[in-house]
Amino acid sequence: MFVFAMAGLLPLRSEASDRTSDIARIEASGRRFDEVQRAAVPDYLDGHPDRALARFDKAIDKADWRSYFTAGNLLFSLHPDASYRWHTQAYELSKGDDLVRLELALHYTRREECPKALEAWTALERSDLVTGYMPMLAGYCYLKLGDDKRAFAMFDSVKGRLHGRFEDVLEQLWGERPALRAHADRLLAFRTSGSLADLDGGLENAIRFGIGQDRGKALAALAQAAAPSSPQAPAVFGQLACLRPAFEAEASASEASGDPDASVKAEWKQRMETCGLALGRYPLPDDAALARLLVVTAINLDIASAQELLAAHAASLAGRAQSDAGDIGALRLLAAMQARVSDPGLKETDELGWTRYGDVRFAASRLAGRLVGNPAPTAEDLAQLDRARRQFPQDQAILGLWLRYSSPDKEAARAAWRELALMEFHSPRVERDPIHMERTAVGLYFALRGYREAAGL
Repeated sequence: MFVFAMAGLLPLRSEASDRTSDIARIEASGRRFDEVQRAAVPDYLDGHPDRALARFDKAIDKADWRSYFTAGNLLFSLHPDASYRWHTQAYELSKGDDLVRLELALHYTRREECPKALEAWTALERSDLVTGYMPMLAGYCYLKLGDDKRAFAMFDSVKGRLHGRFEDVLEQLWGERPALRAHADRLLAFRTSGSLADLDGGLENAIRFGIGQDRGKALAALAQAAAPSSPQAPAVFGQLACLRPAFEAEASASEASGDPDASVKAEWKQRMETCGLALGRYPLPDDAALARLLVVTAINLDIASAQELLAAHAASLAGRAQSDAGDIGALRLLAAMQARVSDPGLKETDELGWTRYGDVRFAASRLAGRLVGNPAPTAEDLAQLDRARRQFPQDQAILGLWLRYSSPDKEAARAAWRELALMEFHSPRVERDPIHMERTAVGLYFALRGYREAAGL
C-alpha cells in the first residue's frame, strides 16, 4: 500500500562508507515502519486520517534523523504538511545531510518556493546528487522565475530516458491526493456534513482504487455512513444499503490471482438485479456518482459491455441532461460512455456540455473532435477555438489546441508556450510510449519545444 514516496525514486550515490551506513540504516528504519503502515490502512479506509498520522508520529524515534526522514518519505503524498515538517526536523538533526536536503528541494518545488528550491538544487549539484529526472524539476523553477537560459541548460542536462519516473514524481508533487487519503477525507467530510456532494465525492473517488479489497472496504464504509435512518432519506442511501453485500464480497475476496474473484462478479450481478439498477431493463440511479460507479463496475467485471450499457441508458442520460432541472453528472457519464465506444453522438453531447453548462471539458473535447487530425480547419473551426480560448483562458488543453492551430503573433505565442509549459508540469498529459511501453509526459515535452522555438533559445 505504501512506498518510499520519494527516496524509492532517487538515484542515491554512496561511495563513502558513512553514506553507505546511512542508507542501510534508512532502509532498516523503513522496515521498522512496516507494521505501522499495515495498521494505518484500516484507519484511512474507516475515514480517520488523523489516527493514521498519529501512528507514524508515535513510531518516529525522535533522536534519530533517519527515522524522521523515513516517515517523511512514506507520507510525502498522503500527508504533505507532516512530511515537510518531518523532513525539516531530519535536516536539523542531521546537520544538513544532503539526502534530506534533496527531499526538502522537492518540498520547496511543490510549495512553489522556487528561490529556496534552487538554493537547495544548487547545493546538491555540488554533491553530484542532481541526476536522473531531477534537473527537470530544477529547470521548472528557473523557468518559473524567468531564467530561461538556466532552465533549458537543466533540461538539456538530462541524460537517457527517464522510464516514467519523472512522470511519477510529477504526480506525487502536484497530482491528485492518493485514492486512500482522498477516501478518508471524503468519508470524514460526509460523516460530518451528511451532504450528498461529499458522498458523491467518495463514490467518484472509489473508482480510482480499481476493483479489489480496498475499493470494497471503502464502498462498504460509505454505505455504512449513508445508512438510511428515515423514509425521507435520499434514494441513494437505500440503494447503497441494497448494494452493500456486493461491496462486502469485494472487500473479502482473494486477490492472490491478480484478477477479480468470480464470486465478486456473481455477487455484483445479483445485487444490481436485486436492487433494480443498471442491468437489462433496469434504470441507472438518479445519483450520477453511483450511476458512474455501477457502469464502471459492470464493464470492468465483464457483466455488461460499454456498448450494451450505452444502448440501454443513452436516452435517459441525455433526457436528464436536457431537462429543465439539468444534470451535468448524467451528461458527463454519457460522454464517457460515448468516448469509450467512439459513438458519433459524442459531438452533440459535447456541444450541450459546452453551450448549456459552460463546462471546459466538453469544450476541449468538442474542439479536439473538430481539429485533431484535420489537415484544413475551417474558418468556423478556428472561430470556435478563439471563442474557447477567450472563455477558458486557463485551460491547458484548449491553450495547446490554440497554439497548434491558430496563428498568434510572435510575442503572444512566446507567452502562451511558456504558460503551457508551466501548466504541463503541474498536470502533465501522460501517454504510453508504444515502442518502449513507458509513460511519458508528451504534452510537457511538446510545450517546452514550442517555447524554445518561440523564444529563440
